[in-house]
Amino acid sequence: MIAFGKTDRGLCREVNQDCFACQKLEDGLLYAVLCDGMGGENGGNVASSLTVRDLSRELAAQLRHAAPDEDPRPLMEAAIRHANALVNRASRDTAALRGMGTTLVLAVARGDTVTLAHAGDSRAYLVEGETLTQVTKDHTVVQMLMEQGEITAEQALTHPQRHYITRAVGVERELDAEFGTVTLLPGQALLLCSDGLYNYAPEESFPGLVRRAIEAGDASCLIDAANAGGGGDNITAVILTGETKE
Repeated sequence: MIAFGKTDRGLCREVNQDCFACQKLEDGLLYAVLCDGMGGENGGNVASSLTVRDLSRELAAQLRHAAPDEDPRPLMEAAIRHANALVNRASRDTAALRGMGTTLVLAVARGDTVTLAHAGDSRAYLVEGETLTQVTKDHTVVQMLMEQGEITAEQALTHPQRHYITRAVGVERELDAEFGTVTLLPGQALLLCSDGLYNYAPEESFPGLVRRAIEAGDASCLIDAANAGGGGDNITAVILTGETKE
């Protein structure tokens, strides 16, 4: 299993408030984390970078000592709690950072099993051939309204509250991240991304773009597609796959 990614500020934003990291800890064990910050000119950047740095440190320290058959979820939960407390405390202690937070999508892969945790509207997609499946559910106001039958998916695209997220790292003292598990089989890949990708590049193009990225060992083609679609937000894409460039 390998993981690689790329981030870009896009064409319209002066600062990139997205942040990501991925690291192979040993054969058959790696993690990838992606955050999209929010909260003013500086707050979003601080929240995302703090979260990525803290989660990376905690996971690298703990996962290496875990048994090969140990469920990584408790370690991930503890790391997320630690990062949430860190960002929330920084937000409360510094007036200029008040109210900052960040989305989160975190993947820990051991063998072909990937455990996912997420909060907010950054996403994970499973890619197989030409099939694309969203495996995370957005924590947003419009997602909640759709589930309640109050609006349609088409109405959600232009709803005035479409950017309002309902869970984020650091906003509250406690965070209930959502967990899931994906088995990544040969020929499949997992795409983690911020909304700057899926809001500006058509989802139907993702399978082909992911294949191109894996062949090149570089996620630039996904960034380029979002910028070609307007690049109205920061863009980040991370790919996990068992395939390697020959």
